[in-house]
Amino acid sequence: MTSSSSTFGGDPGTATLARISTEFDAIARQMSTVSAEFAELRRIVAGPTVTSAPPQAASPPLVPPSRPWLPTAPPFAQPHRTTAPPMPPGPAVPPMPRPTNAPSYRPPASPVVPPVTPPPRPPRPSMSERIGAAAERGLIGKILATAGVGVTLIGVALLLVLAAQAGVLRPEFRVAGGAVLAAALVAGGMWLRGRADGRIGAIALTATGIAAGYLDVLAATKIYEWLPIVPGLGVAGLVAAGGLVLAHRWRSEHLGLLVVVPLIVLAPVLTGGLDTTLIAFMVVLCAASAWVQLGRDWIWLHAVRLAAPTIPLTLVGLFGLVGWSAPGSADPVFATAVAVVVVLGVAGALVTMPTTEFREAMAGLASATTVPALFAGTAMHLPGAVILQISIALALIGTVLVGSGLMGSGLMGSGAAARLMPDSVAQIWSATALLLLFVAVLVSFDGAVAVAVLLGLATVTGLVARTWSTTSRVLLAGSSVIWAIGFAALLDAAPPFVLADADLIGRDANLGIVVASLFAASGALVLATGWARITDETVSRAAHIAAGLVVVYTLTAISVTAGVLVGGSDGFLAGHVLATTCWMALAGAALAFARRRNGAARTAAVTGGLVLVAAAIAKLFLFDLATLDGIFRVIVFIVTGLILLGLGAWYARALQDDGPAQPGSATAV
Repeated sequence: MTSSSSTFGGDPGTATLARISTEFDAIARQMSTVSAEFAELRRIVAGPTVTSAPPQAASPPLVPPSRPWLPTAPPFAQPHRTTAPPMPPGPAVPPMPRPTNAPSYRPPASPVVPPVTPPPRPPRPSMSERIGAAAERGLIGKILATAGVGVTLIGVALLLVLAAQAGVLRPEFRVAGGAVLAAALVAGGMWLRGRADGRIGAIALTATGIAAGYLDVLAATKIYEWLPIVPGLGVAGLVAAGGLVLAHRWRSEHLGLLVVVPLIVLAPVLTGGLDTTLIAFMVVLCAASAWVQLGRDWIWLHAVRLAAPTIPLTLVGLFGLVGWSAPGSADPVFATAVAVVVVLGVAGALVTMPTTEFREAMAGLASATTVPALFAGTAMHLPGAVILQISIALALIGTVLVGSGLMGSGLMGSGAAARLMPDSVAQIWSATALLLLFVAVLVSFDGAVAVAVLLGLATVTGLVARTWSTTSRVLLAGSSVIWAIGFAALLDAAPPFVLADADLIGRDANLGIVVASLFAASGALVLATGWARITDETVSRAAHIAAGLVVVYTLTAISVTAGVLVGGSDGFLAGHVLATTCWMALAGAALAFARRRNGAARTAAVTGGLVLVAAAIAKLFLFDLATLDGIFRVIVFIVTGLILLGLGAWYARALQDDGPAQPGSATAV
């Protein structure tokens, strides 16, 4: 056996040195592999978003502390071997072959992130698939059952009406046959309700039987006149109430709709059109079915119930608008019916308000019941119509006030669900009341009086909106619209060219223009302040500029009109002297206001004051100098000059009292 010393030329020292060098070389390669594995682990922990970094700087060479002349280990970040330092003088040592099983290091590859593709859209179902899905949900059965209800009721109507016209069967057999058919249908529906999967058929049969029953009662009351109107309507209401009892018990809004909707469609056929009997029956139906909302949040049935009397009452008003006289347009009947329907709508909304999910819809439906009152002036005598409109408006305002007070005081409990009247409901009903008052003013007054009342209504509403934040935006918007309509009417009654002509203003001047101008000026200031409170600076500046222009115009109208009313032609001249003086006084007020403000508000006030001064001087030389004569011309020039002197002296002293302003500051205006 050959020894290791013989293998390396028989020199033990050389062989030992070569073996140690080989072992250090293997250790270096192993540590390089461990370093690469640590780098890979760090990349995995950092996540896929970490990109590959450039190769790190080489670590210091690994050198044994006691043998500084031995070959150095390769850096951890480099997979190849470094060149060993030169060996000391001695016998040559053959190079050692690299072991074949030594692990090789490969730098980690950069992570490849696959592109994110959106998931493919599912294919749209075909028509046959949609029909099959509808059949599975029972929709086709409901459609067929509803169609069957309509066809059957048409047959019952033909039995009751057309058979009477053709003389087929005796009246007793017709009515009795309709009653038997109605009872059989209801009994069949109740029997089918107890069977499995019989809900849809039971609802359809029961709805058909109940509708046939009250159509039979209406025929006996209206066509054959066997029952007086009041007992006949009472029996029909009991039949409809029985159907709604079943709907409430079966928890089926569908059944309730099938009980009420056919009545609204077919009842006018039996009553012969729109008359007092139809209106009274619809009101009774709405009142008798009010309880069905208790414990059931059925918004569609509630809408149909309120529409039953509201639609015919609205038609009565529309017929009066075009000059037709409807049978139900008698003052007591129309007013009572409208009042009852409005009470039912508002009361129903208030009762269900704490539990319903459709608060705004309930409030909107209650407001819709006031639509017939808007046309009351065409269906009633004017005083009664105005009283009806004002009464409903005041009732809505009182309801909003009480409801908002209870909401704020906590009497209804804590939390949004316990509030009696949310802000949105208060806004809807406040807007409805404002609309009713607006219509009442239009039908009650005309001419300058109507303009003054409209502007006064807008001013009062703006003041209410300023102090009542619950409905401020709605009331501000409504009052702004009414004010704009009133101011447009004021401009039509007293345009600027009329104010500049003594003959025209002498013919058109009246006290209504003076009062309307006062309300226009005060309303403009109130509304501008209200909008400035709830909007940004740009809207606020525009509102105040518009209000300033309105105030200037209305003061001119007041001065000239009042002067003409008091002194005739001389009053016209005195009025323009007063108007020019007022312009200068307003300019002084704007400059005084600017002294108490800073920033943009001060700049706007100073600009407005100076513009008004320029306008007053222009009026003085372009109009007053040519129009006025005698003492009026002297007075206007002297007064205007003195005001200008006073403003100049006061403003210069005010700047001196403020001290030197910093350049670029807001006070250096």
